Amino acid sequence: MKYKHCLESLNLSNNDFDFHQLLTIWYINLFTHLRRLDMSDNNNQFNQNKVKIDGIKLDNTDLSDNKSFNISPSFHPPDIVLLFPSTLEILYQRSGEPNQLPDIERNQRLQILDLAYSSLFDCNYTINGLQNVVILNISHFKCGILNNNLLQSAVNLEQLIMQSSSLSIGLNDDHHSKFLHGLKRLQYIDFSRNAFEDRFRISTFKSQLDSVQSLILEGNLFTSVPLNLEDFNRLSFHNIRNNNNNKIAYLTIREIDAIEVLFRKSNRTMTVLLEGNPLVCTYASLDFVEWLFITKVKLDSNGSYSCVINDGNITTTNAVYNQLRIKRIRCITTVWVIFSATLFGVLLLYILVGYRYKLHLQYFCLFIGMANPLFRKSKEEALEYDAYVAYCDGDYKWVYGPLRIFLEERRNYKLRLRDRGDVIAGEHRLFALNNSISKCKKIILVISKECVNNDWAYYEETVGIEHFLGLQARIIVINL
Repeated sequence: MKYKHCLESLNLSNNDFDFHQLLTIWYINLFTHLRRLDMSDNNNQFNQNKVKIDGIKLDNTDLSDNKSFNISPSFHPPDIVLLFPSTLEILYQRSGEPNQLPDIERNQRLQILDLAYSSLFDCNYTINGLQNVVILNISHFKCGILNNNLLQSAVNLEQLIMQSSSLSIGLNDDHHSKFLHGLKRLQYIDFSRNAFEDRFRISTFKSQLDSVQSLILEGNLFTSVPLNLEDFNRLSFHNIRNNNNNKIAYLTIREIDAIEVLFRKSNRTMTVLLEGNPLVCTYASLDFVEWLFITKVKLDSNGSYSCVINDGNITTTNAVYNQLRIKRIRCITTVWVIFSATLFGVLLLYILVGYRYKLHLQYFCLFIGMANPLFRKSKEEALEYDAYVAYCDGDYKWVYGPLRIFLEERRNYKLRLRDRGDVIAGEHRLFALNNSISKCKKIILVISKECVNNDWAYYEETVGIEHFLGLQARIIVINL
């Protein structure tokens, strides 16, 4: 190792080390100026042995005790630990096998750490030593079981990449949004292919509202934009491509407005990627299609995406935009046809029900009319009766039966009835009629077939209508 103090970059990736070659790696820490080390995709004893946490060998061990995560490969003798030089700034330690994570707590200059595919059996632990790490890739970690303090030491982290790490399961129990709490320098977050379906909690990215610039959510299962974009102050790149749940049909007006707000906040540099989503070009999405081609937000494919139209055929948003005016006219026509048909149906139903239950409706209208404020006594007008009932002799039983019982006994109204002694004995019939009507607040006209040819009934109704002329609200007609 004549030039061990000069070496700055060392690539040991994609190797199959034997036992003797493996021993030389223990002395990597002798390269005092080493800054970049790539040990990814190695098939060696590291992948076949157990790991050691704080000196304790683990093999399929439950890590729920949340010990400090200072992990190193175990080998003979058992106390040998893989140490890295303090000058190391970049480390690539990708592995296709679990149980292999480096001891990084002793390194104070490490800025780029790639541990993709190097997860243990879950993420129920805390990684220490990330204070100076700026870029961290822990994609393909098994984070279905997740310690919310996994990254608590990464206080200076700027880029976090966690693709395909089962975060949709792991973050379910993070009710207080602790996972990203305190990471206030994060500018780039990649949560692609984590099978997210539901919207994020409002506080999930609370610590990143003033820092994050790029948010990658590609390849999930969202049904809409999963967060309130308007809450972010510096977001300028948003990737929601290839959401495979077949439900992101289009962006709503609210989501479009939020993107436009971000466009203004980002000094007109906003980029949104939508390619690969199952968009639809229906009447409901015409505003979205128009926005694709009038907005100044940068879109992939220049806003021309594949979409499904009403009849199930596949077209492009560009083709729909070129016929936008025609489609909007068709949309308005369709809406009016549906509205007219609905209105006609309601009116027809009302007529049929009214005819079938006309007597019940008359009772109801009678009750509403009696309850009308115009019917009540005023201080200036203290009338003796609530209503005068005009009827012919053939309707005597109905008037003194159902009508009287309903209004007087059930509703406590006072009726003026000529055949029960309400009229003064010996008084002329015509004078009695005029005096009686003038003492009543309203008149109830009972119309039946027998009243058609009854002269007295006709005269009684005429006098009553003339008395209440101009006060139609006080004339109540019941058709038997």
